[in-house]
Amino acid sequence: MREGDSVVTLIAFVVIFGTIVLFHELGHFCVAKLAGIRVYEFAIGFGPPLGSVTRGDTKYSLRAFPLGGFVKMAGMDEPVDGQEVAPEDDEGSFNNKSLPWRLSTIAAGPMMNFVFAVVLFVLYFMLVAVPPTITYVEPQSPGEAAGFRPGDLFVSVNGESVDSSERIVELIGLSAGEEMQVVVRRQQELVTILVTPEDRDGVGRVGVSIDSKAQYPFLISLEAGVTQTWRLTTQLIADIGNMITGKTKVEVSGPIGIVQIVGETARHGLPNLLVLAIILNINLGLLNLLPVPVLDGGWILILLVEAVRGKPLAPETRGIAQFIGLALLMALMLFATFKDLSRINLFS
Repeated sequence: MREGDSVVTLIAFVVIFGTIVLFHELGHFCVAKLAGIRVYEFAIGFGPPLGSVTRGDTKYSLRAFPLGGFVKMAGMDEPVDGQEVAPEDDEGSFNNKSLPWRLSTIAAGPMMNFVFAVVLFVLYFMLVAVPPTITYVEPQSPGEAAGFRPGDLFVSVNGESVDSSERIVELIGLSAGEEMQVVVRRQQELVTILVTPEDRDGVGRVGVSIDSKAQYPFLISLEAGVTQTWRLTTQLIADIGNMITGKTKVEVSGPIGIVQIVGETARHGLPNLLVLAIILNINLGLLNLLPVPVLDGGWILILLVEAVRGKPLAPETRGIAQFIGLALLMALMLFATFKDLSRINLFS
């Protein structure tokens, strides 16, 4: 990898992954504040603090390494320097809030990742060029007779995938008097249309106007964003289920693999980075909902178990559960890193 590519990869990784984790922590922070939970610190980044400001009970800090952030809450974390430990009967303690508030505070992190994915999808559909789109169909034209409609998105022409209006016009122009098979996307369905371009001075014409830079309005972008986020989430759940049951091969990427993917995607432009950020958001949100102690899903499981028992788990039991969860995550991380190193032939 060239030095310039390495710099681009590093910057892209820090910006994408840092922003994703930051929004995750922002979800915890916002709901904790709504619940009246005392937040000791909300930090952007990790490592030594570069600066901080205190507002009310909360210290807002900027850290040296901009890879995400963290939230320290009373009842869950130790206070930062200069702050008093919350007493057991403190109303601002996480442990003294109702079960719905505690569950909401924990779940808000992963939920924020799904919301962020929807927001990025909206930006993608509104700002990034979508496939060539029919904007006008001439009355009494071959296009109208064949069934083209404004808003149809071109997918392929005579079996060839098309992503530019110039190529579509070229293919139509070369097919005067010859039947063509055109596949368009109409809302969520693929529609196959047979059309015969009329011959105009030796050049085929079907009587439609095509815009290769059409973009969706906000409401349609929002609907599409929610739909696509749900589709990718359910697809990922199915993939995880297939890996667990052995129906598909286990494929995981560790930090090295993720950095490589980000670097490769960055070389293909901002739109592709936007799509990658969406996928990583959904992955992080779903990963954190797994019922593994130390993850948000593990905390949710512990809270539900305590609710059923009618009393909190002993600190020793929580500690053992979190140790096991951490060990599982570390084992998975080591396995994924080994797979990454094997893929780049480091051991060959």
